[in-house]
Amino acid sequence: MGCIIEFVAILLGLIQALFGGVILVLFIPPGYAVTLVFYPEKNEISDVKRIGLSIVFSIISVILLVLFIDVVLAVNTTPINIVGAILIFSLVAVCIWKAELLFHERIQKLISKESTTGQHARPVNLSALKFWSVSKNNDLMKNKSQKEEKDDDL
Repeated sequence: MGCIIEFVAILLGLIQALFGGVILVLFIPPGYAVTLVFYPEKNEISDVKRIGLSIVFSIISVILLVLFIDVVLAVNTTPINIVGAILIFSLVAVCIWKAELLFHERIQKLISKESTTGQHARPVNLSALKFWSVSKNNDLMKNKSQKEEKDDDL
Protein backbone atom coordinates (compact mmCIF):
# COMPACT_ATOMS: atom_id res chain seq x y z
CA MET A 1 0.00 0.00 0.00
CA GLY A 2 2.84 2.42 0.86
CA CYS A 3 4.53 1.64 -2.45
CA ILE A 4 1.44 2.66 -4.42
CA ILE A 5 1.12 5.93 -2.48
CA GLU A 6 4.78 6.74 -3.17
CA PHE A 7 4.30 5.94 -6.87
CA VAL A 8 1.23 8.20 -7.09
CA ALA A 9 3.09 10.98 -5.25
CA ILE A 10 6.04 10.72 -7.66
CA LEU A 11 3.68 10.64 -10.65
CA LEU A 12 1.78 13.70 -9.42
CA GLY A 13 5.08 15.51 -8.82
CA LEU A 14 6.19 14.77 -12.38
CA ILE A 15 2.85 15.96 -13.77
CA GLN A 16 3.08 19.13 -11.70
CA ALA A 17 6.65 19.78 -12.87
CA LEU A 18 5.65 19.15 -16.50
CA PHE A 19 2.61 21.43 -16.19
CA GLY A 20 4.73 24.15 -14.56
CA GLY A 21 7.29 23.85 -17.35
CA VAL A 22 4.59 24.14 -20.00
CA ILE A 23 3.19 27.24 -18.34
CA LEU A 24 6.66 28.75 -18.16
CA VAL A 25 7.31 27.98 -21.83
CA LEU A 26 3.94 29.35 -22.93
CA PHE A 27 3.75 32.50 -20.87
CA ILE A 28 7.29 33.90 -20.97
CA PRO A 29 7.90 34.11 -24.77
CA PRO A 30 5.10 36.65 -25.52
CA GLY A 31 6.57 39.12 -23.03
CA TYR A 32 10.10 38.52 -24.28
CA ALA A 33 8.92 39.11 -27.86
CA VAL A 34 7.26 42.36 -26.78
CA THR A 35 10.48 43.52 -25.09
CA LEU A 36 12.31 42.79 -28.33
CA VAL A 37 9.86 45.03 -30.16
CA PHE A 38 10.32 47.87 -27.67
CA TYR A 39 14.09 47.40 -27.33
CA PRO A 40 15.28 45.81 -30.60
CA GLU A 41 19.01 46.09 -29.97
CA LYS A 42 20.47 43.52 -27.57
CA ASN A 43 22.58 46.10 -25.72
CA GLU A 44 19.81 48.66 -25.14
CA ILE A 45 18.87 47.23 -21.74
CA SER A 46 20.51 44.73 -19.45
CA ASP A 47 19.51 41.08 -19.43
CA VAL A 48 18.03 41.35 -15.93
CA LYS A 49 15.79 44.25 -16.97
CA ARG A 50 14.80 42.40 -20.15
CA ILE A 51 13.79 39.29 -18.17
CA GLY A 52 11.88 41.39 -15.63
CA LEU A 53 10.08 43.30 -18.35
CA SER A 54 9.34 40.08 -20.23
CA ILE A 55 7.61 38.62 -17.17
CA VAL A 56 5.51 41.77 -16.70
CA PHE A 57 4.70 42.05 -20.41
CA SER A 58 3.84 38.33 -20.49
CA ILE A 59 1.29 38.68 -17.72
CA ILE A 60 -0.23 41.77 -19.31
CA SER A 61 -0.23 40.46 -22.88
CA VAL A 62 -1.69 37.05 -22.02
CA ILE A 63 -4.52 38.60 -19.99
CA LEU A 64 -5.32 41.10 -22.74
CA LEU A 65 -5.00 38.42 -25.40
CA VAL A 66 -7.47 36.13 -23.65
CA LEU A 67 -9.90 39.02 -23.21
CA PHE A 68 -9.46 39.96 -26.88
CA ILE A 69 -10.19 36.48 -28.23
CA ASP A 70 -13.14 36.08 -25.85
CA VAL A 71 -14.83 39.48 -26.09
CA VAL A 72 -13.83 40.91 -29.47
CA LEU A 73 -13.42 37.77 -31.58
CA ALA A 74 -16.10 35.82 -29.66
CA VAL A 75 -14.00 32.65 -29.76
CA ASN A 76 -14.37 30.09 -26.98
CA THR A 77 -11.48 30.36 -24.56
CA THR A 78 -10.38 26.76 -24.57
CA PRO A 79 -6.78 25.90 -23.70
CA ILE A 80 -6.02 25.10 -27.34
CA ASN A 81 -7.40 28.46 -28.53
CA ILE A 82 -5.47 30.34 -25.85
CA VAL A 83 -2.20 28.56 -26.70
CA GLY A 84 -2.77 29.21 -30.41
CA ALA A 85 -3.45 32.89 -29.79
CA ILE A 86 -0.33 33.19 -27.61
CA LEU A 87 1.81 31.51 -30.27
CA ILE A 88 0.42 33.70 -33.05
CA PHE A 89 0.91 36.83 -30.93
CA SER A 90 4.51 35.84 -30.17
CA LEU A 91 5.25 35.10 -33.84
CA VAL A 92 3.79 38.44 -34.93
CA ALA A 93 5.87 40.26 -32.31
CA VAL A 94 9.04 38.46 -33.46
CA CYS A 95 8.25 39.35 -37.10
CA ILE A 96 7.83 43.01 -36.11
CA TRP A 97 11.17 42.85 -34.27
CA LYS A 98 12.93 41.35 -37.29
CA ALA A 99 11.39 43.98 -39.59
CA GLU A 100 12.51 46.69 -37.18
CA LEU A 101 16.08 45.35 -37.19
CA LEU A 102 16.06 45.18 -40.98
CA PHE A 103 14.79 48.76 -41.18
CA HIS A 104 17.48 50.03 -38.80
CA GLU A 105 20.15 48.12 -40.73
CA ARG A 106 19.07 49.60 -44.05
CA ILE A 107 18.94 53.11 -42.61
CA GLN A 108 22.48 52.68 -41.24
CA LYS A 109 23.70 51.43 -44.64
CA LEU A 110 22.06 54.40 -46.33
CA ILE A 111 23.65 56.82 -43.89
CA SER A 112 27.07 55.25 -44.23
CA LYS A 113 26.75 55.17 -48.04
CA GLU A 114 25.83 58.85 -48.17
CA SER A 115 28.63 59.80 -45.78
CA THR A 116 31.23 58.02 -47.96
CA THR A 117 30.01 59.85 -51.08
CA GLY A 118 30.55 63.20 -49.38
CA GLN A 119 26.92 64.12 -49.02
CA HIS A 120 25.78 65.18 -45.59
CA ALA A 121 23.37 62.70 -44.14
CA ARG A 122 21.28 63.21 -41.06
CA PRO A 123 19.06 60.69 -39.34
CA VAL A 124 15.44 61.28 -40.24
CA ASN A 125 12.96 61.92 -37.47
CA LEU A 126 9.75 60.60 -38.99
CA SER A 127 7.46 62.09 -36.35
CA ALA A 128 8.91 65.56 -36.94
CA LEU A 129 8.49 65.04 -40.68
CA LYS A 130 4.87 64.08 -40.17
CA PHE A 131 4.16 67.18 -38.08
CA TRP A 132 6.02 69.33 -40.58
CA SER A 133 3.93 67.99 -43.45
CA VAL A 134 0.72 68.54 -41.49
CA SER A 135 1.68 72.11 -40.68
CA LYS A 136 2.66 72.68 -44.32
CA ASN A 137 -0.72 71.34 -45.43
CA ASN A 138 -2.45 73.66 -42.97
CA ASP A 139 -0.45 76.62 -44.31
CA LEU A 140 -1.33 75.65 -47.88
CA MET A 141 -5.00 75.39 -46.97
CA LYS A 142 -4.90 78.82 -45.31
CA ASN A 143 -3.19 80.35 -48.35
CA LYS A 144 -5.71 78.70 -50.65
CA SER A 145 -8.66 79.97 -48.62
CA GLN A 146 -7.14 83.49 -48.53
CA LYS A 147 -6.75 83.41 -52.33
CA GLU A 148 -10.35 82.31 -52.70
CA GLU A 149 -11.50 85.14 -50.45
CA LYS A 150 -9.52 87.64 -52.54
CA ASP A 151 -11.05 86.21 -55.72
CA ASP A 152 -14.51 86.52 -54.21
CA ASP A 153 -13.86 90.16 -53.29
CA LEU A 154 -12.91 90.97 -56.88
